[in-house]
Amino acid sequence: MVREATLFSGILHWILAALLLALGSSHLLAQQRNPGVAPATVQTRQHNLQRLAAGTVFRDCAACPEVVVIPPGNLSVGSSENEAGRMDRGESQQSVAIPSAIGVGKYEVTRAQFARFARESGHTPSGGCFAWNGGGYQQDASKDWRNPGFAQTDKEPVVCVNWNDAKAYTEWLTKKTGKRYRLPTEMEWEYAARAGNPTSRPWDDNPGAACRYANVADAAAKRDVPGTASWTFHECNDKHAYTAPVGSYRPNAFGLYDMLGNAWEWTEDCLNEESTGAPADDGDRSSGECGRRVLRGGAWVDSPAFVRYDFRFFIGSDDRDFYIGFRVARTD
Repeated sequence: MVREATLFSGILHWILAALLLALGSSHLLAQQRNPGVAPATVQTRQHNLQRLAAGTVFRDCAACPEVVVIPPGNLSVGSSENEAGRMDRGESQQSVAIPSAIGVGKYEVTRAQFARFARESGHTPSGGCFAWNGGGYQQDASKDWRNPGFAQTDKEPVVCVNWNDAKAYTEWLTKKTGKRYRLPTEMEWEYAARAGNPTSRPWDDNPGAACRYANVADAAAKRDVPGTASWTFHECNDKHAYTAPVGSYRPNAFGLYDMLGNAWEWTEDCLNEESTGAPADDGDRSSGECGRRVLRGGAWVDSPAFVRYDFRFFIGSDDRDFYIGFRVARTD
């Protein structure tokens, strides 16, 4: 739903990869076909990212998120003219290269992980959170990441965090490990999310198949979330009315979970409304309207129009919303 009444003037829908290289390893592709395949043993020590094989899962410390090594490759951004739902603004296509391996969080950062960061760092988000009150969205000073307006377990993605909170978390990890943690750039995010898939979603172009792969606005939300008569739903049941524990659905071919659905994810990038002019490599867009930042991926509140690889959403970097979280990226 993405705050449809108040924020759609700030939403552009322009990034679609026409074709990606199918770079997932055979193990990761097998994992996509059969999510029951046992994951690789997680290595918990500091690593030189460029020396690790694609698909390696590691943690730099016991408190650190699991990170998957994503191989380099090329990406075409922007949507083709025959893309269903394509908008006519800001969708020029261009090629972008991911020149070297990157690390991307296997899961969205969880409540438990964020709680440890808050406890050890003393970071205390304040100012409330934009929340659902059963009839509409409103700023609520009583809501925060501990209480976003619905019950969560520690294994669910932290929400009600703004861009500055997410950056503080990555800076804490950087200080803790001596390795460079940050948020993914938009181009890294889309490259990692697609994992070589040319369709608009990880399953295919049919939104009705979403519930095996993503936590979205669905039959469970329609039944259990109050005041949702105006929402548009996927015609399936993902078994979670609100956020789901990370990793509840099928991974993509790179072994990443919840790249679409569950929680919107902050990226490094400042808002630029046109795709033309994006860095030719995977660098972040550090110029533009930096008071607003770009989010990707859709969330548990979202209809099919928004749960797509190429859909962009942006709000103020100080804003906290009950459907917005993040995942980390790591470089050497």
